[in-house]
Amino acid sequence: MSRDSNPLRVSALIVNYNSGEHAVECITSLLKQTAVELDIIVVDNASRDDSVDILRTTFGERITLIESRENLGFGRANNLAATSARGDILLLINPDAVLLEDTAVATLADFLLENPKIGIAGPQVHEPSKRKYVLPRQRYPSESRLKHTSKLKALPGEYAWILGACIMLRKPVYNQLGGFDPDYFLYGEDIDICLRARLAGYSIAYYPSAKITHIGGASEQSSPTLEKFLRKKRGFFLFCRKHYDARDVAHIARMSLMTTAFKRIQLGLRRLLGLVSQSDYLGQKHRLDAESIVARETLSKN
Repeated sequence: MSRDSNPLRVSALIVNYNSGEHAVECITSLLKQTAVELDIIVVDNASRDDSVDILRTTFGERITLIESRENLGFGRANNLAATSARGDILLLINPDAVLLEDTAVATLADFLLENPKIGIAGPQVHEPSKRKYVLPRQRYPSESRLKHTSKLKALPGEYAWILGACIMLRKPVYNQLGGFDPDYFLYGEDIDICLRARLAGYSIAYYPSAKITHIGGASEQSSPTLEKFLRKKRGFFLFCRKHYDARDVAHIARMSLMTTAFKRIQLGLRRLLGLVSQSDYLGQKHRLDAESIVARETLSKN
């Protein structure tokens, strides 16, 4: 369809936390976009670095910068940004993501509008530092362990969820879903909103003709490893508690405790044999510690 005389109105929402330098690259790639009328809204989540100064100095009035006095987390900050959005379509993009072509937003928006049954669409995501492409998922976390949960049956579409680093929705769909669930702080909210979209009758789409690169975890680079893994595991188990039968949640938590106990023994043996470096040992230990801590928390709440 031709949009030369009537460009689409798209609002780009960015949540920034201690990622000002990355956000400059992200916003620069947004400002290069063609065939769309774009407004850019950045919520700074009480960054402790000079992000706000960098963004104000670099972009001035070309962006709407909202300074939060507290770290709202990813979902709540996006919900705040959405209240200022003027576009008919919302593009939620991480500050450490960069659009690779100046037609990426228009390409994704055209695809979304041409397919009204699609609720959420995402581009091809390349993470160079990890040497991988992040592909859409066809199953939900620990879905293979579910015996009593019925809500995942007969959902529309091929894909279960896509990475929240860059997703696009029509604004009415975002409002219909109530935006992100504010109970999530960081991690798990993208899986949750994708499931809720499917439960509302929409499908999830992956459209590789639009492309981004994504660093991944830029806002967490200064976080202690255990804290980061605790947030990830709490997001995972929160999703389970919200959407899975309580008996399945308890089973998943118990299996996590058994698995982490076995992996801890393996890790200890590898360390004794000199097969793992000290830094790798600590990273793996923190991951296992976080999983067992949150599994016990989950069992106590279940």
